Amino acid sequence: MADLLIYGEIGWDVQASSVVREIHDLGGADLTLRVNSPGGDVYEGLAIMNALRAHKGTVTAVVEGLAASAASFIAVGGADRVVMRPTAEVMVHEAMSFVGGNAEDMTKAIADLDRISANLAGIYADKAGGDPGEWRERMKAETWFSAEEAVDAGLADAVEDGRTVEARHGRPVVTAQFRYQGRRAAPTPTVNRPEGHDRKEGGMSALADLAQEMGLSEDQVKAAFARVVLNEEVTVTSTVDVAYPEGTTVVPTGKATIAPVEEVPQGLTFTVGEAPEGWTAEVDEVTGSLSVTAPAGAEPDDEVELTVTVAGNDAPVDIPVVVTVTAAAGDEEETETGPQEPAGDPDRVVLDRDTYNDLQAAAKLGWEAKNKADAAARVAEVDRWISEGRVNAARRSKVIAAMEKDPVAARDLYGSIPKSTIPRGEIGHGQDNEDAAGKSSSDLTAKLDKARILSAPNVY
Repeated sequence: MADLLIYGEIGWDVQASSVVREIHDLGGADLTLRVNSPGGDVYEGLAIMNALRAHKGTVTAVVEGLAASAASFIAVGGADRVVMRPTAEVMVHEAMSFVGGNAEDMTKAIADLDRISANLAGIYADKAGGDPGEWRERMKAETWFSAEEAVDAGLADAVEDGRTVEARHGRPVVTAQFRYQGRRAAPTPTVNRPEGHDRKEGGMSALADLAQEMGLSEDQVKAAFARVVLNEEVTVTSTVDVAYPEGTTVVPTGKATIAPVEEVPQGLTFTVGEAPEGWTAEVDEVTGSLSVTAPAGAEPDDEVELTVTVAGNDAPVDIPVVVTVTAAAGDEEETETGPQEPAGDPDRVVLDRDTYNDLQAAAKLGWEAKNKADAAARVAEVDRWISEGRVNAARRSKVIAAMEKDPVAARDLYGSIPKSTIPRGEIGHGQDNEDAAGKSSSDLTAKLDKARILSAPNVY
């Protein structure tokens, strides 16, 4: 997994062109984004965020120190998972800049920055949940989040301590003037979660939780999980269950077609070993149907043993198939045998070839239906993660693609996220020290003083 640093001011210490080039050079490799930045230029930050979103590998953002302003939406909007170091902080605020000009220039600056701030509020809401308008209010109040508060608010997914101490970097010079000088000076964000969405501390296991929500027992969930989701387990077990009928016969110069006794699972391949001199043997590599032709000089009661090798998810298995020569009956040169019914075995039946072919076709349709059901089950699992607050709805397509590629890895990454990590109620608020008179003022100059608006491109 490659590391990418966002250390320093964005647009100055960190250039979007260089960062995007580094991301492109990684191809599809997973990426760890390490962040310690007071923010910087909005459009430089958006370029980096969108490059991270387009990256094919999994992006994990680790906030090592501070993710403020533009750095906050790079981490929150660009990463699949956001991790906070225990002492790290996140800050969100309104876009701001420096501007000069006449009244028309001032008015245009207000509109431009109002649009930019609304766009950023949408990024925070996509990750954390809630209404963009609520996040806009937190931005106006310049809200600072500690590591735990960032997780509670939905901006981050976990608080994790690093195994090693990262090399220290000099504290970057902050040219933007924030209202508060860090989390200690800022008001405490409040978190109001809807009833039933509290974070669990040492509660039920994931299996018990799932069983309770589905109204099933844990054993029923386990059985359904193994049967429908863990497709590979069924395939491995089926590898050793393949068998051919006993007592197969063939007349001299005649051909016998021998099919497996039971339905053949998908994913297996069949090969047949070399036949004795004068005999021919061919096998369908998908269905396992074996065709054997006896030589003209074969005598009644002669036996030949062929070896069919079955390969799948498990080690290859060699299956012996014995064919016995019988006296020719009339002018028939070819006989087809499906599953044979040995004497005294009432559990086996003999089928004609047309009926057997119909059953094979029906089995194929059944497997196609099962594959569709498996895909639907994976999508339903992702939708359940979204409904439980484990995964952001905006990430749905990417998470489904990850499930299709590697369900086990996807469940380790997304399914392990605690429920209600992404809240659905009001999450925190900042505090604006402006008095009521200041808020209601329509004077243009007062608006500019309060919003601290600056014209693009130097927008923070």
